[in-house]
Amino acid sequence: KIAKRPPKFRSVRKPYSFTMCPSGYKFAAPVAGDKGFGIYSDRVTIMGKTYRFNLSRPIFGNQVKTVTIKEDALGDFYMTVVTDHVQSHLRFPMTGNAAGFDMGVKTMLTCSNGKAYKSPHFYTESIDNVRTANRQLSRKQRGSNNRERARHHHARMHRKVQRQREDHHWKLALELVRRFDILFFETLNLDGMKRLWGRKVSDIGFYAFLQKVEWQAKKRGKRVEYINQWQPTTSVCHVCNARVSLELSDRTWTCKHCNTHHNRDINAAINILKVGASTFGVENVRLVIASGS
Repeated sequence: KIAKRPPKFRSVRKPYSFTMCPSGYKFAAPVAGDKGFGIYSDRVTIMGKTYRFNLSRPIFGNQVKTVTIKEDALGDFYMTVVTDHVQSHLRFPMTGNAAGFDMGVKTMLTCSNGKAYKSPHFYTESIDNVRTANRQLSRKQRGSNNRERARHHHARMHRKVQRQREDHHWKLALELVRRFDILFFETLNLDGMKRLWGRKVSDIGFYAFLQKVEWQAKKRGKRVEYINQWQPTTSVCHVCNARVSLELSDRTWTCKHCNTHHNRDINAAINILKVGASTFGVENVRLVIASGS
């Protein structure tokens, strides 16, 4: 009578992961690296069996704390290693620029300097192949080898879309952090955006992108700040601060008070920059604003 749903059992095919303490694994003896840290080989012993793995990057550190093994839907295993290595604080060049960014569906990002970054909808572009793979999977007999191959093909389609999106996020985040020292974004109501545009919002992946921007900024000593989502930025003229009434279809408009012609997204990005600079305070940086605005 207390339970509100039937119990859920772990599926055999569901991806899983587990984390081991030092007693559950053993790496081969490390050799001296060129940076003075131990670089381990490509072999690890887990539960009495030795496995070989592809080393994506050198493993620095004198002691491995934990090892996490994770399996994806295709049956490929990935290993994450946590060591006691502390990364030295590298000095990255500072640009002395601060910029604001307006986020949208058709245009993923619009910078206050006027540059627009398009939204590559990777899932929408691959939806025909995904649907074909899904239909082929549904027609196969359960428990057969053909169904297993079809399942792998279907999972491979989704993994390709995921990797394309992550690759685009990392490259764009690195480009922005290299160009600006302080980045201002508007807090988004993602649930409300999904109710309006549905799958398009999830295809862009705003939250995952902002997480990558924060990580790149933290590593390089840059700042990422968010202004209040209720702050009016789109419908306010950044020249005379006059507020107008706009529809979602109004991409350009002219202020009746100062006769300034605005692009909707660029004007919002400039307002985000101005509000962020006044709210969080900026020193020794230049506010990047589009020429002619």
